[in-house]
Amino acid sequence: MLTLTDIEKVYFTEKEAVHAVSNINLHVEEGEFLSFIGPSGCGKTTVLSIIAGLLPPTSGEIRLNGTLIKGPTEETGYMLQEDYLFPWLTIQKNIELGLTITNKLNDKNTKDALHLLIQLGLGDKKDAFPNELSGGMRQRAALVRMLAPKPSLLLFDEPFSALDYQTKLQLEDLVFSTLKQQEKTAILVTHDISEAIAMSDRICLFDMNPGTIKKIFNVPEHLRNKLPFQARHDPDFHPFFQKVWKELKDVEQKDRGAS
Repeated sequence: MLTLTDIEKVYFTEKEAVHAVSNINLHVEEGEFLSFIGPSGCGKTTVLSIIAGLLPPTSGEIRLNGTLIKGPTEETGYMLQEDYLFPWLTIQKNIELGLTITNKLNDKNTKDALHLLIQLGLGDKKDAFPNELSGGMRQRAALVRMLAPKPSLLLFDEPFSALDYQTKLQLEDLVFSTLKQQEKTAILVTHDISEAIAMSDRICLFDMNPGTIKKIFNVPEHLRNKLPFQARHDPDFHPFFQKVWKELKDVEQKDRGAS
């Protein structure tokens, strides 16, 4: 569904050229959930922004369902750390924003979005304003806003990192089950190895200076078939965590040694 070929991003200043990412090659299957992990500054969010069409690569190309990505597309939804709900709009008006921007606002799509709002436990909050909701509720509303235009590819940039741990675990299960039900393809940027394992089919570990994909881990199938909270309590979860952690630690130590 998604193909990244020889992606490179170079930032130019008056004094130097800085290679942010280099030689990024990746194939993502339809319905697959990938996570990007790695040290801060390794280019995870840069690659996500390039996939979203928000940042042009210096070289290389990205194709989504065979179409070359040259800018933002209706086929892609993006969810960030902050919910970015407009405080002066009701929750219903907020979740209709994507439909309005993509010229898909009609009775059927509005009805579908409100039904999803009910599924995510916010059916009684459609006339409320964002400041009347908790952080977890606001992120659920942001998820509905992203899903309302029915994008085929979903991009998540640390969407749960600002939440308390209990809310984070609840949202992981909710997002996981919703995306599986809708058969969505998703990529998550996270610093949380446990979250990456619990949510993903595959995990891409980034090296740095410049950012490259050092290794791809296949999450064991029996973990992939469980809800994130259940997967975290599986006997095989901790050994797999240690395996990923060791590789990440090697990358971080190498970077400290180079600096």
